[in-house]
Amino acid sequence: MPESSRQLNDLNKVFIPCRTVLEMETLTSLYLSTQNYDQIKDLPESQPSSQKVAQIFGVEETKPLLSIVDYFINCAIPKVKPVVMYEREHHDRYRMGNIEAYTKTRVCLYLALHRLKLKFLILKNFLDRFKKNQYELDFYQSQNSGVNQTMLSTLYKFYHDKNKMNLILMLPKKKISERVSKLIDTQDSITTDKLLNMVATRLFTNEKNQVKFIMREIKASLFVCKLIFATMDVKNPFLRAKDTMISPEETMVSNDFIPELIPAMSKCFSDNNYVQLEECINAFDFLMNKVLDGINYAYEVASGGIIKLELDETLYNTGNIFTELVS
Repeated sequence: MPESSRQLNDLNKVFIPCRTVLEMETLTSLYLSTQNYDQIKDLPESQPSSQKVAQIFGVEETKPLLSIVDYFINCAIPKVKPVVMYEREHHDRYRMGNIEAYTKTRVCLYLALHRLKLKFLILKNFLDRFKKNQYELDFYQSQNSGVNQTMLSTLYKFYHDKNKMNLILMLPKKKISERVSKLIDTQDSITTDKLLNMVATRLFTNEKNQVKFIMREIKASLFVCKLIFATMDVKNPFLRAKDTMISPEETMVSNDFIPELIPAMSKCFSDNNYVQLEECINAFDFLMNKVLDGINYAYEVASGGIIKLELDETLYNTGNIFTELVS
């Protein structure tokens, strides 16, 4: 399928119908900007009501944000069907429905996994280019780049720009006249502009906040995935039975992974300590591969073994975010 056709197909069958996934992810990220992830880490297991989630997120009195929670919990999640269905008439043999990439009973979960994987792939793509460019940062010059840019600040801007590019791809604006626009009351709704402003406008200058921003983005996507998997009674979707030494889910949010290794790499780069820099990158790559493999396994679980992705492969279209650099 040509790239433009695939993009249009994903837009009409996935991105627009499942916009609620992006809204819930954004709302969770906003919550995590002031609260600790540990407070909601185990919440999905209880399969909370929309009222419970709204109360915890503190959006009970904010109608647009409350509507996000209400629609996601009460409308989107119930459409997700269990992985395996049993019928006594069929002598207890299980049967699986059509669960390929555009199946309505799975598509919200696939999109949530797509967003989670994409965030890790953006980081991986940056480091792959960094290594290919002989550990120099001149391959990426964002319009927000400063004179004394560090590896961490450059990676953060790379992540910020690429994530925004992807969101713009997934959240197309409606082309309407100015007259019609004035007649539409958007006060109590989350428009595309509002959603982009919520997630992709603020740029942090402090490096600690830059790492925290990336982490809360990842945790937000993880939380949304876990909410959906919980309704399918799948508790450990990212963990292969044969590989119990390293938990991909725990690695995603571990302080020993992104919060520790990226600042360490940045310091090694600033100190011209390329031997230790390479060691840090190798450790990062090892853990990154475990995480990506875990997400791929979650796709297998959700699809009954039908969807099997390569390590760097995405299920849905990502446009040109991995081929085009910001000048």
